[in-house]
Amino acid sequence: MIYKTVKSVVDTITWAASSDLQLDLPTDGRLTRLQINANFTVTGCLAAATNTQLCQYKPFQNIKIEGGGGRTYFGMSGEQMGRMLHILNRLDFPGIAPHAAMATNTIYSSLILHFGSFPRLYGQDNPFDETAFIPAKDETNLKLTITTAAAVDIADTAIDISAGTIKATAYQVLGKPMAGGMMPVSSSYSHPTLGSAVSDLGQEFDIPTRAFVRRIVLLTQDHTAVTSGGPLLADDIFSKAGILLPMETRRLVEIDDEALASMCGVLADGYDVGAAADANKVEGYQFPGFYVIDLRNLAHPTYGLDLRAYEKGAAKLAFTIPSGSSGDDILIWYDQVQPYAGK
Repeated sequence: MIYKTVKSVVDTITWAASSDLQLDLPTDGRLTRLQINANFTVTGCLAAATNTQLCQYKPFQNIKIEGGGGRTYFGMSGEQMGRMLHILNRLDFPGIAPHAAMATNTIYSSLILHFGSFPRLYGQDNPFDETAFIPAKDETNLKLTITTAAAVDIADTAIDISAGTIKATAYQVLGKPMAGGMMPVSSSYSHPTLGSAVSDLGQEFDIPTRAFVRRIVLLTQDHTAVTSGGPLLADDIFSKAGILLPMETRRLVEIDDEALASMCGVLADGYDVGAAADANKVEGYQFPGFYVIDLRNLAHPTYGLDLRAYEKGAAKLAFTIPSGSSGDDILIWYDQVQPYAGK
């Protein structure tokens, strides 16, 4: 019998600062979505002048789902990557209220890891999207790993995180074979800019190959110190982005930063950023420094650009840097899938 289940994982994760925290995930069938809910206790009331941009999501440094043998199905690593995933969720799930309002000494966050290509279908939520899934039933050791940030100065530069709980809820399709579908193999990188200007898409990075690339998600940030509420989202790190295919001497994408931001702009509101100090506030505008290059618009409408037959270096992500500043970063997440032939 084929049926769908929603299952909250019985075990929970207890907050510990600057640690790798793990949770065993269900392995009953096809894992199509994982939802993470967290609450963090802080040592005092968040203050309007000192709480930080996206303070609910800065405690999530890295997020990974790994199976046996070190296979990574979902990898989002860099710096306070919960921020990127939250903004991406706001793009994929428009109109949702992703977390509860802040209480006096508690902040709440919710993150959705959706593995298929269509998180919404015909205007409705699509949690059992089987266009890509983790073949959980073929795994005996499927784990969620959350690397946490420090407790000090993350949510608020005047108070600290003292405790917290992280929970997970799994969406699965049972009764179907694992082989024959597509599995996620996403990965991420943090690239510091060169600290100087680079013209004509001259700053290049290798795009991971041997898989389809559905989307490339970018988050750019300045070098403001954590102790001063940083890093802050910044929209002046690059002026143009591109995808180059050197062997074909072809520029598949070449787009200005403002045009790219307008294509995926997500409105920030008070519950996204808290009551941040004026210098850090982005309420009422697009999240600065958030960009998505959706390759499903240019190639396969479900899976994007097919790089399965390409070697490393055959596809490049490139930027024009107008005036690089040492310490500025480009956080890059490659949303990729590849066929799963079975265990």
